[in-house]
Amino acid sequence: MEGTVKERLKYFIKSEGISEREFCRRVGVGSAYIQSIRKSIMPDTLQQITIQFPRLNPLWLMMGDGEMLLPEEEKKPEAAPSEILLKLLDDAQNEKARLLSIIESQQRTIERLTELTKKADVRRADDATSAAVG
Repeated sequence: MEGTVKERLKYFIKSEGISEREFCRRVGVGSAYIQSIRKSIMPDTLQQITIQFPRLNPLWLMMGDGEMLLPEEEKKPEAAPSEILLKLLDDAQNEKARLLSIIESQQRTIERLTELTKKADVRRADDATSAAVG
């Protein structure tokens, strides 16, 4: 289809079976936006259009090149729920093992610090005793 950006946009909206007002609402522009288009569409508005209408070919909209709609991507077969649950369980077990390892390491550090504190307390008590005696 040849024509202006405005004409192509109107054609797309009609093919989607929505009103111009609905299109503007979804894109986040004022209801008079389409009528105000002169030559082109600003990049930020074009970005919103492609986010809201991902099948619309932006090259077609702006230049008239190619097809109006982009080809649909082939969908990958989804994993069965049991496979997803097994993966989640495996991930949870790995995370549990990692966290237990961290806890054990911290417990060893606490034990070492406790021993050092006791030794320091004994030294301080010995120093205090020898200072009092001397």
